[in-house]
Amino acid sequence: MTHYACLFEAKSIQEYILRSGRLRHIVGASELIDSLTGAMLDNVFRELKVKEAVNGEVRCSRRAGGAIYLFTDDQNKRDAFRDLWALVVRQYAPGLSFIMANGEGKNDFEAYQAAKKQLETMRNRQPPALPAGTPVTRYSSRTGLPASSRHSKLGLQDAASEQFGQDVFWKRGSLVQRFAPDSKSTDWPRELEYDPDGELGSVEFPFLPDNRYLGLLHADGNGLGQVLINLTAYIKQHPENFIAVFRDFSNAIQTATTAAANAATVAVLTKARTPHINSNDGVYPARPIVLGGDDLTLLIRADLALKFTEEFLTAFEVKTEEQLKELRKRYPQITALPEKLTAGAGIAFVKSSHPFYMTMELTEGLAKFAKNCAKDCAKQHKTNEHQPNERIPPTVAFYRVTTASHGDYRDVREQELTFCGDPHPIVTSLGAYGVDPQPFGLPALADVQALAKVFAKEDVARGPARQLLTLIGQDVDDARRRYARWRDVMKNRAPATLNDIDDLLTKLCGKLKDDLPVSDAINKDNAHITPLADLATLLTLGKTPTPPADQSQETRNA
Repeated sequence: MTHYACLFEAKSIQEYILRSGRLRHIVGASELIDSLTGAMLDNVFRELKVKEAVNGEVRCSRRAGGAIYLFTDDQNKRDAFRDLWALVVRQYAPGLSFIMANGEGKNDFEAYQAAKKQLETMRNRQPPALPAGTPVTRYSSRTGLPASSRHSKLGLQDAASEQFGQDVFWKRGSLVQRFAPDSKSTDWPRELEYDPDGELGSVEFPFLPDNRYLGLLHADGNGLGQVLINLTAYIKQHPENFIAVFRDFSNAIQTATTAAANAATVAVLTKARTPHINSNDGVYPARPIVLGGDDLTLLIRADLALKFTEEFLTAFEVKTEEQLKELRKRYPQITALPEKLTAGAGIAFVKSSHPFYMTMELTEGLAKFAKNCAKDCAKQHKTNEHQPNERIPPTVAFYRVTTASHGDYRDVREQELTFCGDPHPIVTSLGAYGVDPQPFGLPALADVQALAKVFAKEDVARGPARQLLTLIGQDVDDARRRYARWRDVMKNRAPATLNDIDDLLTKLCGKLKDDLPVSDAINKDNAHITPLADLATLLTLGKTPTPPADQSQETRNA
């Protein structure tokens, strides 16, 4: 008997959600994407009069994270689904890029492999953007795409933005309930600004006074690719278990990610809820964007971003351990399943007026950089070459956007965070931080946060310490003189605090140079390193007190 496969994957989901920049559209797009492989897919199955189950006439090994892997023994059913689903997606999610591929084989696994080859070749093909613009077409000012309607307040809108703004999406609340099951849609912000003429039920983002920074957070699991390779090796010997094993593994990861997001919400966001007339218990200072598979994307108030990330990464490791333990009990013959998984995260801090779609590439680049650093660390820490599942430590990288345009994080690191030294360059960010209390081979997030708390003390002359970051990029000799003067002031004013600063910098960088707060040794890129840029970010975003008015002139001018 021939088996048939149809694989569907949505592309660039985060960019699609964020491209308008208006929070209400982001909310609507998030809910639309969240419903795509859930309620909408069920509706399509009902319309085709088929039932989806592990051993049913239509089977799915995956239906989450914007992806559907469907299998059947009936070619007509496969082709009918392919044709209808492509039409539905184009109407339901206008402008969403996606790829689809068919495959056939003696069993579901062979059909999957055949379709997967086609899918991989299609990933590099740019599909045409529809509808196409013409010389007489008018365009949406927010997205630059052909307009399909005119809104009374927003003006010309493209088809996707018009869809996102429908009440059925932006008032839905299904995605946010996975973060906080007891919450309502009005408990989460829908607007960045207060709009006195807004619709009933409008909820603005609860910023801190005089701080309108947001963190765009993206977290992604470590080692998923290797686990899938290991599972594939097992399935090659036992193809009859393909659907059940891959579906159960996908569900396990989805369950763990949701549970971790829920745990981080309880630990951080619930405690920071802000009273609002439309929310009885207060508004959460965040807005979920994506929660699917091992991915999480979230807009969050800047001062809470690192704490939420730390809680999520810690909980993700715990929850995956619980889920994979149950999976190993169900499939004891599979020896390739790891005990647990970890994740890496990236956070781009931006002003609320910054275009979010421009920031997503940077956020994903930060997460990728953090994960790569963790993998390099795991390789160095590997004590037994026969241990293929060496734990990859959870890591986070962050960056505060201060320019109008930016690209990938590696470009930012090279062009904005690296300065000429004498004789070696100086990199002013440590890049990735380990979330573990004492991460092997990585600077600890707890140490740089502790350093920021020390600099927030009233007895610390913070001004010149922040100026060092600028001076290193302009005049290293002037930076050395200013640093020496600052140390003299601190020795007289707060010698114990200065010792704390030296100890923390040594923990983060290793042995320090005598004339600058940078590492004495050079790293693999032949550069000295210092956390000054990261420290400046934390001081800008955190709740650091203003120096008292009676602070001595000598300290302020040091």
